[in-house]
Amino acid sequence: MKKIKFNPKSLLVNLDKKLLTELLSYRQIRDCDKETGGVLMGELYPNSNRIKITHILICKHSNNSRYGLELNIECLQKQMNKIWKDSNGTITYLGDWHTHPEFNPKPSYIDYKTFVKNYYISKFEQNILLYIILGLDKRIWFKSFNGFRFQQSINEIIFY
Repeated sequence: MKKIKFNPKSLLVNLDKKLLTELLSYRQIRDCDKETGGVLMGELYPNSNRIKITHILICKHSNNSRYGLELNIECLQKQMNKIWKDSNGTITYLGDWHTHPEFNPKPSYIDYKTFVKNYYISKFEQNILLYIILGLDKRIWFKSFNGFRFQQSINEIIFY
């Protein structure tokens, strides 16, 4: 199957302020907070080189710690399948998100390994996946990955 093409250098990513608020609510603000994460789903608009994040999925039964996370893939897959089916395939898998207990979040070696592995084993329609890491404050590490390079869009995330 041919992938839907996006240009990562000029990619526009739309995220509703309500979803942003929900996403930020998972930050590890207190010392006892554990890493958490999940899946991004949304709509693809290749003609305008735009992706709209419509869903932030999480499964509360993940095995996690302050500095580590193991996603509940089975639970997330069930949620993704239902959303995809209910939307007649218009809402699709976009990538992953998780938290870090640091002010200026950046991926660890394990994160990079996981991002790359995920790109090659996951099924998705587009040529890129999105990755978000939330820091302690409102700083967000956000990049797309095309299988070869992580790219920070000039436009980044546009909130509406």
